[in-house]
Amino acid sequence: MRLKKVWAVMIVAMVTASMSACGNKNQNENSESTTENTTTVTEDTTAASETETTEENKTNAESVKVFYGWGASSDEAKYTAEIFCPEGAKFSENTLKIYEEDGSVMTVEVDDEVNEYSATSSMHWHRDAYNNEPTAYPIIAQLYFDGEVDAETAAENSGCSQKVTPLGFKWNGYDVVLIETTYTFKDYGEQTELFAGVEYDLDYWKTEDGTGEVKDLTTKALFGFDMYSYGFDDLTQDQCAWIIGELFGVDSGIENPFAVEEETTEAVVNVDKTALVGTWVDLTSDWEDTYIFNADGTGTYISGPEYDFTYQVSGDTLTLIYEENDTEEYTASINGSNLVLVDKFQSEQSFTKSADETETTTEAEPETPVGTDAPDPKSEIIGTWKAREAEFVEIFTFKTDGTGEYSYEAEGETYECNFTFDFLRSDYVNIYYDDDTEGGFQFTIENDKMTVRNEYVDGLAYTRQ
Repeated sequence: MRLKKVWAVMIVAMVTASMSACGNKNQNENSESTTENTTTVTEDTTAASETETTEENKTNAESVKVFYGWGASSDEAKYTAEIFCPEGAKFSENTLKIYEEDGSVMTVEVDDEVNEYSATSSMHWHRDAYNNEPTAYPIIAQLYFDGEVDAETAAENSGCSQKVTPLGFKWNGYDVVLIETTYTFKDYGEQTELFAGVEYDLDYWKTEDGTGEVKDLTTKALFGFDMYSYGFDDLTQDQCAWIIGELFGVDSGIENPFAVEEETTEAVVNVDKTALVGTWVDLTSDWEDTYIFNADGTGTYISGPEYDFTYQVSGDTLTLIYEENDTEEYTASINGSNLVLVDKFQSEQSFTKSADETETTTEAEPETPVGTDAPDPKSEIIGTWKAREAEFVEIFTFKTDGTGEYSYEAEGETYECNFTFDFLRSDYVNIYYDDDTEGGFQFTIENDKMTVRNEYVDGLAYTRQ
């Protein structure tokens, strides 16, 4: 199996701390949400207007119910809300499974693979609800409710800061805000967490030490969604506002920022398959990426290692089929000796047709122009070459009959092997060892110095003996 591109996706693990119990108070429907801390608040020029969930939202959107209180409570309905799936996204399978079984969930997760973001519901309570246990008190809540982090948190993180931005609309009577929390975790560098949601009043109870008296209490809390981009670009404020508006089922006042306007479709320029036949090299890439297209529909891709494929051309679409049906598709265009390939991520790579077409011509032509003294790398490699490093000594001997000898010495032990060799192109030698292994490298020769590179080494120097 060939791996040409490596895409890495960071997965964030979230740990929610438990609290002692939860509420049995009635919600004050007229209460206003306030932010009383030392965080920086950015004024929003959009007038805040309360927008209730519409019947149209409920009818047209897939939704689940989420409980954002805690524990068993006679007022469970007070803290149960309907959450809607944003356009283009989907609820996680785990969310839907729990919802189907229980009728509500504690955590809602949505993912949008096309727009490359995810959102996970989250609750953060004031320190009072944690019984003042700092180890269970996250940074976002410390900065939001206290205006600073405690000493234990500061020992693990530095440069903690937070910015709270009103988004200009409401949910259930509460102002919706965007909270950007930045801190430097000592082992992972600077982190920025995006949370969009509301501050609300949470009812809970606790048992007094000593007396055993049960007290009904109310504290400030946050309910909303942690948002992550697993693409190359961070989520913008407008994107966060639109996502949370969709999740809450209210009008954020923002058009879908992920929507792409339809572009005028350009006429497809058919690729001439006969013009594709040959060797194409990207001289700007680290390994001089090379495609070889043969007239019989087979080919080879070289980027250090080599990968054989078959290929098909339809219009301007080039399809490469590797082993185990590993398929890649490109939009291709050819202009003389230039080939441009654009992959599905719109990443573009340009190639130049090689003048060395020994595999596609019917008669071999001299590689050295008549009447010039230009060196032939294939003949220049003939001889014995030694690389001496602190850890090892390596020797290659290339003979005119296509055979050779190899030795490697390290830590007092020596390995020796014979081989045969041929050339992929004039500056790339393929080596077939007697122990049934294969290798090869790209090389440049200047005077008595040969510099090689492949997937294992870059710029290793050998001296002619």
